[in-house]
Amino acid sequence: MNGGVADGAKVAITSTGQTLSSAVDGRFGRCEYFLIVDEKNGSVTPVPNGARSLGGGAGIQAAQQVVGLGVQVIVTGDVGPNAFRVLAAAGVRMFVGSSGTCESALAAYREGRLKEAGAATSPGHHGGHGFGGGHGI
Repeated sequence: MNGGVADGAKVAITSTGQTLSSAVDGRFGRCEYFLIVDEKNGSVTPVPNGARSLGGGAGIQAAQQVVGLGVQVIVTGDVGPNAFRVLAAAGVRMFVGSSGTCESALAAYREGRLKEAGAATSPGHHGGHGFGGGHGI
């Protein structure tokens, strides 16, 4: 570890596109892509977010997707409560408040300049269908 940064980790950056020059997508559960950066070998693999267009449960499904990819670190703008619970349970560290290009967000992560989330940073949206009145989903 270096300044809170996990050496050799698999890092997922929420992105609007398929390259590091793309903008960070501030919405974890509804981002267009996850850019999977393998810090061991430097590879960058764009993975479409399969949960992006779900009516509800996008945060949970997106979190399960990145956990399934072996990701240890998320770099994003915000993370909702449901996604936070899934990611935290899997031991995934979440760094929030990112903006600009994915390349600049990755550099900020590597330099230890991003805030690690200790709780959800957005209220979540529950798909807008009113399931459970928006409580405890």
